[in-house]
Amino acid sequence: MQNSTLKKLIMNGLMIALVFLATYFTRIPTMILPGGYFNLGDAVIILAAFLLGPTGGLIAGAAGSALADLAAAALLFAPITFVVKGIEGLLVGLLTSKIRKTGALEHGRLIISTIAGAAVMIIGYFLAEALLLGIFNEAFGLTAAVAELLPNSLQGVFSAILGYILVLLFNRMQWDRQTGQ
Repeated sequence: MQNSTLKKLIMNGLMIALVFLATYFTRIPTMILPGGYFNLGDAVIILAAFLLGPTGGLIAGAAGSALADLAAAALLFAPITFVVKGIEGLLVGLLTSKIRKTGALEHGRLIISTIAGAAVMIIGYFLAEALLLGIFNEAFGLTAAVAELLPNSLQGVFSAILGYILVLLFNRMQWDRQTGQ
């Protein structure tokens, strides 16, 4: 196994674990839907996508978040989470790819990326709660999805802000390490 392949494997595993930890240990039940909870795992998905690119963002977002749902006994949400958070990580990774390639931190591009990631999460869960989860549990449906819009939106906003800050901090640490400061 080549050194770069091993490094990618280790970084993906680390980011899956960090997404899981951030999701599981910051969860606050919303009390609106059975199994639904507020968390800040999306912030780490943003960081993972920035650091590892679209594929790494997809893997960390999908696996780490779905594992947290399984550990939190939110079994009905796990498949939805796997898809929604995976798409979120993929999109943020795609939108930040130019920043990674050039090494120049573009705040506008990073802000758009974090907002787009949050929007994927909010829209993805809204559609799943309104159209799909009602098939399995009558507590779900359009009314429940609308009721979850506020907690999901707050989660998206807080996570986008925190993800932006995490990327800035990591970027600053990289700069300091490169310049020896």
